[in-house]
Amino acid sequence: MNNDIQLDVRGLPPPEPMERVLELLPQIDNGEKRLCILIDREPIPLFRILESEQFEYSIRKQPDYSYEVIIWKKA
Repeated sequence: MNNDIQLDVRGLPPPEPMERVLELLPQIDNGEKRLCILIDREPIPLFRILESEQFEYSIRKQPDYSYEVIIWKKA
């Protein structure tokens, strides 16, 4: 069973992608659930928020030049 939350915010104007991500962060709990985001640009401001809130993340550039960001709660 996959507990990951999928969120595709490609094509949305700022600040909507950030708002949607921040709304979903409380649903990530104890490493059992991750948030997987597809986004048009590298969300550098989000990374600072994640680090201050004890989240970890990985980022991968996609062939279409969008980004996949996976966020999870630090153990």
